[in-house]
Amino acid sequence: MFEGYNVAYHPQTKKHHNAMPEKTKITSLEKVIPFGGDKILAPLEEIKSVESLADWMAFYCDTKVAGGSPHTERAKWADLQKFLLFYTSQLGHDRVSYWTSSMSKSFQKHLQNTPRGEGVVKEGAAEKKKNGEWKRANQPLTATSINRIMATLRHFARWLHKQRPFVTGLPVEGTKDIMIEQPVWNGLTPREVTCLRIACDQRMAICTRANQNPLLEVAVFYTLLYTGLRESELASLKFGQYHSRGFHGVKRKGNNITRKVPVPQEARERIDAYLKSRGGELQPEAPLFLSRYGNALHPKDVYRIAERICNQANAQGDNIRLTPHMLRHTFLKRAADKYGVHTAQDMSGNVSINEIFRYTKPSQEEKDQLAENMF
Repeated sequence: MFEGYNVAYHPQTKKHHNAMPEKTKITSLEKVIPFGGDKILAPLEEIKSVESLADWMAFYCDTKVAGGSPHTERAKWADLQKFLLFYTSQLGHDRVSYWTSSMSKSFQKHLQNTPRGEGVVKEGAAEKKKNGEWKRANQPLTATSINRIMATLRHFARWLHKQRPFVTGLPVEGTKDIMIEQPVWNGLTPREVTCLRIACDQRMAICTRANQNPLLEVAVFYTLLYTGLRESELASLKFGQYHSRGFHGVKRKGNNITRKVPVPQEARERIDAYLKSRGGELQPEAPLFLSRYGNALHPKDVYRIAERICNQANAQGDNIRLTPHMLRHTFLKRAADKYGVHTAQDMSGNVSINEIFRYTKPSQEEKDQLAENMF
């Protein structure tokens, strides 16, 4: 174990994996830096004496990353942990003074040959294989994922360079993003939406076992389709937020809050039918959507719901793909086509005007048709 923090430290739960004890303090940094502060007041020579890269990463996460969304905290710590594991595997130690631009470039090349699931504990392998997660975990990292990891590393390196200047210069100097193809639109065609609606009707009729809840599945599908919420945003909704034809005070990505997300009648009917099936008087703080175990719905549960509806739609030989995020693409594209890109950007919750085109760009089929009808 490195001095201070274990490399498997989890920034959200403040616990180590595998039931290890609570985190220890960054003892080597506490001697010279006020823990939780952002200004370095100690002499430069004392700062240089802190050599543990793991300690610096943990200190960075506690001072610069903590306070954001749990998802962002997990993602940034996971990105840094990938580099830390590579660093120690190459050198046998985590002394920060050995970090140079050559190490950063080697890490970037390493990522291009790294499967998505490398370094992940393979618990529940049979279930993952059944759900298709095993195949996805063994696919190589995408260029977008690699660029995101390197962006996290660059931000950390620049911050660290200000606190403890590297003798050899900024260690991420010269690392450039990998060229990526123009992203394609990831939504559903009108025909696919119709097939999925039919699949919802079919599941309402045939899913009668005690461990099945078609009312929940249909309510989740229609809510995502008609609001464009992310699966994490939907999973965090409380019963008290649902009134006056919409969801109120919705927490969005990036710590943004939307005052009201309108819910059209067709989606409200499905939500009301599901809530009626739960019976009793619901408290305002009760989760709006519950899993089969009575807990708040988890984003992974939303993925599984989408998968079941998709499998139902493909029972007759279709080859439709469905993820919760595809419903978001579909909603924002429809909003842009009918009311303009600026309206779609406002309804997205937090997507910038530069990024909204990724959600609202025409599909390849639409571009082909436009080309045919150009003149």
